[in-house]
Amino acid sequence: MMWNSVRKVRIVAVASGKGGVGKTNCSVNLAVALARLGKATMLVDADIGLANANILLGLNAPLTVGDVLARQCGLSDIIIEGPAGLKIVPGHNGSGVTAHLDRSDRRRLADVFRPYASTLDYLVLDTGTGIAPEALRLTAMSDLVTIVLSGEPTAFMDAYTLTKVLALDHGITSLAVVTNMVDDEGRGRELFRHFRDVVSRFLPTDLLYLGSVPNDDHVRKAVLRKQCCIEAFPRSQAAQAFGLIAHALAELDPKPRESGDRFFGMEALHGAR
Repeated sequence: MMWNSVRKVRIVAVASGKGGVGKTNCSVNLAVALARLGKATMLVDADIGLANANILLGLNAPLTVGDVLARQCGLSDIIIEGPAGLKIVPGHNGSGVTAHLDRSDRRRLADVFRPYASTLDYLVLDTGTGIAPEALRLTAMSDLVTIVLSGEPTAFMDAYTLTKVLALDHGITSLAVVTNMVDDEGRGRELFRHFRDVVSRFLPTDLLYLGSVPNDDHVRKAVLRKQCCIEAFPRSQAAQAFGLIAHALAELDPKPRESGDRFFGMEALHGAR
């Protein structure tokens, strides 16, 4: 039986065309917001070589997914519990441990993640930045790709490049967008419409607007506290925005992507059974 037909979990990849647009902050706060909605949620830090999701939450990670791959421990040994019961899988902060998975590595990750397929509602994947092949390989295998977009011109163009590569090289022609660090909701929607107009002119890609996060100094203050904004400053504009985005995602209820069974950690890849 194909695992798509029985799995409960939905895999949401959070991606960006360049650094500095708040991708990891969005990943962490979205995952916590989903957990606070009562959704069984796991955050997997897949930002190869730059893993820092647990750091944003002030949580120490003595073991990482690199140790799982090295057969030194199981997945349950590295999972950290975060706010609202969020499960966090720390990434390897080093030389790219998951950049090139061989068949035994794929089988190992498939085996250790598979038990969570029927118990989780969402797996939020904090992916690597840009269009590096190892980052996009994981991104393209998710059920829903969410691009974090800012209004800075180079960030806008890099987001377009990411969208283009996902569409033309990986066949991902339906994406969600979160606009980040905008003046207000109106400016966020305006930025999204501009991005959608450019994309629709050149690419066969449909874009869905999930929401906007305002440029709120509470986000920076939360980072300095080593907490996520939604926990440190729950009444802040940014925290409320993350909550609305989580609601929008839950209402969207993304369906399993037809090729979603190829995700490296949720079931066996081709030949890795």
